[in-house]
Amino acid sequence: MIDHVGYLVRDLDRGLELARSLTGGDVDREVDRPQWSLFGYYVGQVEVFTFRDPDLLDARLGRGVDTALDHIAYAVDDIRAAMARLPAARWSGPDLREEAAEPFDLGTALHCWTVVDGLGLQLLQYTA
Repeated sequence: MIDHVGYLVRDLDRGLELARSLTGGDVDREVDRPQWSLFGYYVGQVEVFTFRDPDLLDARLGRGVDTALDHIAYAVDDIRAAMARLPAARWSGPDLREEAAEPFDLGTALHCWTVVDGLGLQLLQYTA
């Protein structure tokens, strides 16, 4: 089941304004993951985030691009089984820099990220 879509933005305020306009909602929660230089917000099922590291942001967005659909996140019952169904995938954190063999426990869910055929994917298994 689709959990959310994630937009990577250069200007977080502008991205948040777009998400609010699209959904008619307001910020549900903030996300801050300094280990990946990531900061953002959720507005309903839309995640709007940026990387604080400008080199990473440029590498992921490309120069001259301000907003991009970065990933689609799927909630799954068994994250390890879902990872195994995509054996060619290189799993990592949301910054996609370092490979990870196991999902990340971020409190209320296990998470992992990959790119398959140019499509950014995130898997989540809620634990709480």
